[in-house]
Amino acid sequence: MDFGPFDGNVVVLDTETTGVSFKNDELTQVAAARMEKGEVVDWFVTFVNPGKPIPEEVVHLTHIHDEDVADAPTPQEALAALVEFVGDATVVAHNANFDCTFTTRHPEGYPLLENLWVDSLDLARISLPQMKSHRLVDLVKAFGAPVSTHRADDDVAATCALFRILLAAVSQMPPMLVVKIASLCPVEEWQTGAVFQYFASCGERTPFSLRQLRKDALKGVDLTPKRNIKSIMEEGPVELQFPTEEEIAAAFAPNGLLSRIYPEFEPRSEQQQMAQAVRSAFDQGTNLVVEAGTGVGKSMAYLLSAAAVARDNNITVGVATKTNALLDQLVYKELPALTAAMTAVNPEAPEVTFAPLKGFSHYVCLWKLEQLVSDGARLVNVHNREVSQAPSMAALLSFAEQSDFDDMDTLKIDFQTTPRYSFTTASHDCLRHKCPYFNGKCFVFGARARAAASHVVVTNHSLFFCDLSHDHSLLPPSAYWVVDEAHGAEAEARRALSSDLEVGPLRRTARHLASTERRRSLFDRIVKAAIPAGKEEASSLLYGLLEKAREASQLYSQAVDEYAKSLRGLLFFDESRRSKSYETVEIWLNDDILGSYTFKDVKEKGLALNEAVERLIMRSQDVVAYLDELDGCEGVQRELASVVLDLKCVVSTCEILFKTMSDRYVYSAFLNRKEDKGTDKLEAQLFNVGGYLDEILYPDLNSVVYTSATLTVDGTFQSFCDAMGLNTSPSSACQTLELPSSYDFDHRMTIYVVKDLPEPSAPAYLDQLATFLAQAHLAQGGAMLTLFTNRREMERCFETVAPALKEEDLRVVCQKWGVSVKGLRDDFVADEHLSLFALKSFWEGFDAPGATLKGVVIPKLPFSKPSDPLSCERANRDDNAWKRYVLPAAVTEVKQAAGRLIRRATDEGAVILADSRVASKWYGKVFQRSMPSRNIKVMTRTEILEELAAAAQARREGPGDGAA
Repeated sequence: MDFGPFDGNVVVLDTETTGVSFKNDELTQVAAARMEKGEVVDWFVTFVNPGKPIPEEVVHLTHIHDEDVADAPTPQEALAALVEFVGDATVVAHNANFDCTFTTRHPEGYPLLENLWVDSLDLARISLPQMKSHRLVDLVKAFGAPVSTHRADDDVAATCALFRILLAAVSQMPPMLVVKIASLCPVEEWQTGAVFQYFASCGERTPFSLRQLRKDALKGVDLTPKRNIKSIMEEGPVELQFPTEEEIAAAFAPNGLLSRIYPEFEPRSEQQQMAQAVRSAFDQGTNLVVEAGTGVGKSMAYLLSAAAVARDNNITVGVATKTNALLDQLVYKELPALTAAMTAVNPEAPEVTFAPLKGFSHYVCLWKLEQLVSDGARLVNVHNREVSQAPSMAALLSFAEQSDFDDMDTLKIDFQTTPRYSFTTASHDCLRHKCPYFNGKCFVFGARARAAASHVVVTNHSLFFCDLSHDHSLLPPSAYWVVDEAHGAEAEARRALSSDLEVGPLRRTARHLASTERRRSLFDRIVKAAIPAGKEEASSLLYGLLEKAREASQLYSQAVDEYAKSLRGLLFFDESRRSKSYETVEIWLNDDILGSYTFKDVKEKGLALNEAVERLIMRSQDVVAYLDELDGCEGVQRELASVVLDLKCVVSTCEILFKTMSDRYVYSAFLNRKEDKGTDKLEAQLFNVGGYLDEILYPDLNSVVYTSATLTVDGTFQSFCDAMGLNTSPSSACQTLELPSSYDFDHRMTIYVVKDLPEPSAPAYLDQLATFLAQAHLAQGGAMLTLFTNRREMERCFETVAPALKEEDLRVVCQKWGVSVKGLRDDFVADEHLSLFALKSFWEGFDAPGATLKGVVIPKLPFSKPSDPLSCERANRDDNAWKRYVLPAAVTEVKQAAGRLIRRATDEGAVILADSRVASKWYGKVFQRSMPSRNIKVMTRTEILEELAAAAQARREGPGDGAA
């Protein structure tokens, strides 16, 4: 293929540096390759002496050592040579801003600012928007290009191969879309746009239509819904088909259905027990709670029954998971394998269909995207640098063209230039039937239609519980649900069912209506759309309506400012205000605070805000009604109608926060200690989630199955059942089933309880903990995961442990601010000797099977903060609140954390509970009795270190047959 100016005089460039700070870091290597017609014809490669030591983590990543660069050219010398090599060529780089900034920091590199820079990362994100990762290493794996190794020369070779692939991908995009992307902004503002301008000049110039783009993307999509089982059952008894016990047993037999999915499948009695229990619950119309230990295979145990019931009755069965990561695993891995096996076993039966479904914010709003694009790409100041919105807009448009109803969770764009709220919407914001994309093109409602047309819908906890407060309008009708990872269900339900009044969104609405920037002011755009030039005098009625709406908007804006100012007064009740530890504080609004003059002022300002909102709604509705009579105003009318819907939600929240304050809720304030950043808010959380579910959820369903590896505390389901409102009425009656792990935890996991460390509140605790952690890592030989509850304590310990490990050639990394969680996970799994200090995001859902993880350390029991508003409210209402709520929650978290160690049958290692309260306090026995392993040793630090060292020595000498 001929790619015109991008087929010759192109230089592909990459740099390695001592870090990512443009101000403080320096080059360590520069590589460049000249390409002609897709072939590399010349190379430029040099190490660079940065004039400073190369950090250890950079050495580990790039394998460039201080001795490699000791005699290398200075940055200035290397850049002068690079400029001569590049000449007037087009420069291509993956994440071009990084390389451009580092190569033009010194005067010797300034000439490169005159070159055209094309970013292959932008091209990848735009032409291949549905790829889960656009990192160079992942792209070359996908296309079989040379492997990226984080050395500049290897990365250049990889980018050379990738560049033409990306050009070919751009050439295959619809001409209408390419032309639109080319017109988003001048090349001076986004140089990669030159690629699209070239391809736009080669093809036909069809007028751009996002609606036509979506229409073409959705050809052949079938959205015929399944039977509405709820409606059918309302009409009278209905006979449904359920799999028999024999059919379930056959599926889990040695040569059964599951053996088609897993070639090395070995029947597990626990898995079959769970599958039979789920089948029975669905058949009998009862609720079920199952604790299934690691290795049971609970996903397939419930998916088989769910899929069979849905297929045989042509209905939809729902599955709700805690995280979207698990949701994606079910939808893109386990369900495809299961349905393929079911079809192979019974080719005459209908093929099982399935679909994911997430909340509004996970989908692109086409109406908002159309408005965003019509406004044109702007330059946005990001960290004192002007960055164009064009690449983000281009990626969004390409995603809309290449997707049917996919969520945008894997879409990689610059959210600093193009915030999510600018192209997503919320349920109360959605225009629904008034939107031109509603009928068949909308991502959200298309995803819902696809879910209703599927046998199995997989969603997350948040949407599952939000559906309850939206009259069951968010999810397809289903009488049978499985809630996986249910240990987090109560907390997620509470989040989903809470209400808050945050300052930032209120201010955004005010700016939306009457921005000082005329093209962004909705009222000004209404005038432009509704009143033709020269006809101003004939439109006095509209001018009058708009003037009243503007006045109402100004009063609303003033009321928002007064409300925001009043919230700051609540900082008086911040009992930890002398502490500088955290920038934000959450304050429980107890009866004393609610009765104070300070809160009375907040309430007064809140009621005034409510009044201003109601006035603005009325005035805006008058404008909306008037625009009904005018041609060409559909767009601005819909936009103003959307604002009205948003404002009505504010009225509903004000009702809960200021008018009908009820003991159904826990009231709190979330404030920034230093300044008003727009994040200040009042919140009302549902106090008794279980009571609400018993009232709203269970009477509406035939069966709910809750399952997780961590539902029992001290051998009982009582805490979970109470939290979820089970066994409190006939419709919430449930059965329970506790299944141990299919793995030999007692033999493969040793749990050490440290008995001689000071308690966490003691002054000497942190120093002694850090010393012990260093000793434990050295004894174990690394490969440890230490899970903290407090960032500052983690960073203090890291300062002690990291240098001690470095002396023995071991590495530990820390989950510091701004560090990519995914990057830490990938690095930890890839390096068998690496250790990690991490926070709550690693306590559950993190798998590191095999030798990469030999030990998990929990320095402190994860009790909720005494100042947590919900804990305070519970303690105020219940003298046994700590034992009834706080203790079970902490036990569940520790069980989840311990579960990180054993992820497959051959894994082994140690869990260290370094909080001595597990040995000394009465509740310590509750933790011990709840652990997945009975191999528990209460020891001194010295004794534990001796056992860790002995186990490490045994591993070095040869394969053993047990844990530490």
